[in-house]
Amino acid sequence: MDSAIVKLGCKNFRSYRMLALQISSQFVVFYGENGAGKTNILEAISLFSSDRGLRKAPISDLNSIGSPSSSWNVDLLLEKNGCRTLLSTTPSNGRRTARIDDSGVPSLSKFEENLWLLWVVPGMNNIFINSISDRRAFFDHLVSGYDKKHKHNLKKLTELQKERLHVIFHRKDENWLQILEEKIAEENVKITKSRLEFVKLLQEIFDLYPSEFLRPIVDISGEIEKIYHSNSEEDAALEIADILRKNRHEDSERQTTSIGGLKTVWIACHRKTLLTAENCSTGEQKAFLISLILAVFRIYQRSRSGIPILLLDDLMVHLDENRRQKLAEELKCLNVQTFFTGTDINFFRDILSVSQVYQVEKSICTLQKINE
Repeated sequence: MDSAIVKLGCKNFRSYRMLALQISSQFVVFYGENGAGKTNILEAISLFSSDRGLRKAPISDLNSIGSPSSSWNVDLLLEKNGCRTLLSTTPSNGRRTARIDDSGVPSLSKFEENLWLLWVVPGMNNIFINSISDRRAFFDHLVSGYDKKHKHNLKKLTELQKERLHVIFHRKDENWLQILEEKIAEENVKITKSRLEFVKLLQEIFDLYPSEFLRPIVDISGEIEKIYHSNSEEDAALEIADILRKNRHEDSERQTTSIGGLKTVWIACHRKTLLTAENCSTGEQKAFLISLILAVFRIYQRSRSGIPILLLDDLMVHLDENRRQKLAEELKCLNVQTFFTGTDINFFRDILSVSQVYQVEKSICTLQKINE
């Protein structure tokens, strides 16, 4: 591959006191029994996103047992078009720090200029039946990979809504409330615009690229979306601000904001039956998730620089032999470096000949020679 991770190093991380792996393939497979340390490797890679990693674990939980606190370190060596870049992350004062080529950088988001990651982990299997807020957060995470300002806009909206409720309840400053409500309306319009643009791109990708996996109809729904669809952006902001003004008394009594993008519902439906995802079978939901992630990858490949990396933790066990083969074919077409984990090497039969395979036992990774 022209662009890939070529080396992974860990020190005092989770179950690994020391780990150094040379990577030389588009597909890298880690197989072994549950508890062997496979997912820890994927988690180490996932720390090179601006998020908290695929387990969302506190920094203190990442230390290997018996090691001093704040002593873990993870390195990734990347190669792109013949040029190599070293990324490093380690804790300091309760926060993860970032270094690129041995120079400190101010933000973890700088990593994403060099690589970007998506992952599918067992906990995501229930994403379509989780709470509305969990589903919305998952969808917004995907949108944030497309629109770099989206996460900031969501945070700003949350802060503005909290401040408005505080002013309503304590200060009752009419002029300041009007300013806040106008700002809240503007942020709602920005957020809704980004979400709808992303939905449109998803549908375009679903229509453009054939897939053996069920592709859902994806949409977002809420009062804000209705207003946005019925007005220009400027008029939508004015209408939202007006509703907020009229709802001050109600919002004060309930201590919540009655209208806004933080109440939007993310919807996924079966294309033929039009059943919502939560009413579809478990197998259909898994197919929805896989097709969604593959489509998102195609969107990111259009809109982002850096090396694309996909982490699939214990996914193959949930697919039959035909679907495993189809997934392998689609990943090859995507040309994305993919790291897999699983308990049985037979789950990876269709990709073994083109994969680098490690057996993991008690956090020891042994490179396997595979007969083609």
